[in-house]
Amino acid sequence: MVPFTLQRFAEERTERATPRRRAEVRRQGRVPHSPELSGAIALLAGVLSLFAFGSQIWNEAVSTMASGLAQNPPADWTPTGIRALFAHALGHVVRMVLPVSGIALAAGLATAFAQVGALFVPKLLLPDLRRIDPLAGLRRLWSARTLVEAAKSVLKLALVGGIAYMGANDAAGVVARLGGVDPARLPGAVGQLALRLAVEIAAAFAALALLDWTWQRFEFERSIRMTRQEVREEFRQQEGDPQIRQRIRQRARALAMRRMMQNVPKADVVVTNPTHYAVALRYDPATMTAPRVVAKGQDDLARRIRSLARTHGVPVVENRPLAQTLYRTVEVDEVIPRELYQAVAEVLAYVYRLRDRANEGVKR
Repeated sequence: MVPFTLQRFAEERTERATPRRRAEVRRQGRVPHSPELSGAIALLAGVLSLFAFGSQIWNEAVSTMASGLAQNPPADWTPTGIRALFAHALGHVVRMVLPVSGIALAAGLATAFAQVGALFVPKLLLPDLRRIDPLAGLRRLWSARTLVEAAKSVLKLALVGGIAYMGANDAAGVVARLGGVDPARLPGAVGQLALRLAVEIAAAFAALALLDWTWQRFEFERSIRMTRQEVREEFRQQEGDPQIRQRIRQRARALAMRRMMQNVPKADVVVTNPTHYAVALRYDPATMTAPRVVAKGQDDLARRIRSLARTHGVPVVENRPLAQTLYRTVEVDEVIPRELYQAVAEVLAYVYRLRDRANEGVKR
């Protein structure tokens, strides 16, 4: 009987990599990419560019050959003349090769950048002795990745051979009909056949490289999978321990409650329900555009606010509709809305009249 344990399944990498995990492996230089795709796109771009610049390159080559054959005999050549001739020929060669090679290089670099993006990992440039470990080399030799690479090489060879064979068969009939064609037209006709075959081979390479890129992404995603325990540990590291977060929230609520209760003695009035709600208001015409709610509470907290207000001589006014509306629509440290100006003004006017009478009684 095979022992059955949940721990075995707990350690399986079944979860998709988190953004943090992806950023970590990217810093290590591990990214999904296919060098074959860059090479295939560069080859296809180079071959296609030959269609655009083929006639120009051919004319340049004919002109260079004609210019070289028209030079003076070798007996009259001097070292200076030979260097000048070489420089002249090299300039022609560069002008012929530069458009095609430039397009191919740009296409290859753009494809590589599209796969990897901006990434530079200096430590990958350092020598790694583990790469020359013979045992590790033998393991890599018989690994699944090696078998996949071998299968890709065989598939590419078979594909290129098949395309070349079919292209040669198609071209054989065309070449047979070129016997009576003007010799001046033969290079162009043969060049067209060769370019067509080259485009077919390059397109096949690009299709294979696209499949390889898909496979590389699949392998990369599988290699960076995480266990459920790793996902939980990462979440705990990012978000913190749940108990610690709960204590932090409790402390924050306690500090907010303490600050709110400290504002009650500074209030001008406390509007009550009278038992369920209590809202403390403060208004300073010199610094405030409208009355502000400095504290509010329900049930037990409302009782504490009323008790604290009476202890510090803050008037407590019963106004059921106003207390309920203020509690439900205005948060602490917010000014009251415009539609409550009239109701709050009446309460404050009443409080101010009480305060004036109290002051007059003290003077007497």
